[in-house]
Amino acid sequence: MVAAGGAATAMNWRKRAVGLNDQAMNEPIVIRCRGHAAIKASDPRAIEVIDADGWAARDGAIGYAASFAPEALDRLRGRVRVEIAAGGASDRFEATISPQYHRGQPLIFRREPMARIKAFAYQSSKAAADLSRPLIEAMRSPDAEIVLSLTQLEEPPPPGVLFLVGMPIGNQADLSPRALDVLASVDLILAEDTRVAHEGLAWRGIRTPLRSCFSHNEKARAAEAAERLARGERLALVTDAGMPSVSDPGQEVVAAAVAAGALVKVIPGPSAALAALAISGLPANPFRVAGFPPRQESLRAATVAALAVAGETTILFESPRRVADLLQRIGAAMPARAIAVCRDLTKQSEQVWRGTASQVASALVAAGELAGEFTLVVAPAPPAAPTGTQAADPEWTALLRALLAEDVPASALARALRSATGMGRTEAYALVHKLKGEPAD
Repeated sequence: MVAAGGAATAMNWRKRAVGLNDQAMNEPIVIRCRGHAAIKASDPRAIEVIDADGWAARDGAIGYAASFAPEALDRLRGRVRVEIAAGGASDRFEATISPQYHRGQPLIFRREPMARIKAFAYQSSKAAADLSRPLIEAMRSPDAEIVLSLTQLEEPPPPGVLFLVGMPIGNQADLSPRALDVLASVDLILAEDTRVAHEGLAWRGIRTPLRSCFSHNEKARAAEAAERLARGERLALVTDAGMPSVSDPGQEVVAAAVAAGALVKVIPGPSAALAALAISGLPANPFRVAGFPPRQESLRAATVAALAVAGETTILFESPRRVADLLQRIGAAMPARAIAVCRDLTKQSEQVWRGTASQVASALVAAGELAGEFTLVVAPAPPAAPTGTQAADPEWTALLRALLAEDVPASALARALRSATGMGRTEAYALVHKLKGEPAD
């Protein structure tokens, strides 16, 4: 390999980067960088090419102001041969491209046998300290230009990576730089709604191919994803808002990826459940995310009955059309229970109402037409009574009567009562059936 010489500014170096369209896939991918008089090349574990325009005196650094085609590096898989040349001197080594690499991560070749998240490649046959002395001296020369040529070796690629990427729940500025790097680097994005994903990513300059993955086609998409991951591809999974698999598609795709032997990585992001919990002012330890309540009458009533005796703070999602009904049911079953109802979290229209269910319901009526995304946070039930006999106090009997009036099955109430109070099976069933036969006060 012949090294290029001569002085060049950082801008000129970047202009000379080799683009993906300028080379065939079997031709080397080139990274150009500038040398520096202070190069140590003494690190026995790694070789680093610094992407920034300023020099950093690290033991493994061999150049800075790197220029390259990001799209070309994204296409590399498995084992590569790396040739380094500067001022007529050269050296070579091999390394395995990390399946976890995405744009924005450091260009580091590590000796370690396992992939690390902050590395471009691992299983490197050489580190900076192993490079030839003539090459190191050439890299220290004034205005030295260093050229790294990466050639894909014929070797089956390692299993791919599935990235679970959290998307904004309202404010688009909440999409992290790391998430943007991943979404720009993967081979394919599986999206709950490709139209929503395109709208959120296109204006950021991300043109990664999209493929739909929603509740009705997730099983088929999971099988397709497993096949692509087995070929060493990198995929990202996004939903319309928040984290995949949390009341959204994703669980089947993740399970298929794990079964295929692929790596699964999470890129944390906004979550309506955690945002609502944090802003509610209610106890956060423990808590559970119950998702959307059922629409069917009997199941909906049973959900509220379980909520009434739950010993942890519960987070639910509900549509604008059914939130008033849910509040009415909560108010009837637990009139004194504290709740927080959040609408359009992180958006300019964000609102949070706190109080009892009836108080919040009145506030929503005063607010006018209901629209937006609703997240409810319901406080836990009062501490369980230490003995079963205390379950017959007026507060408990009022709650049980209200639930019976909502046609909650007596068997479900008896089971919930036993769980909440420690009451015996016979005693719990006897109390429920007694109240069922008594007229309301």
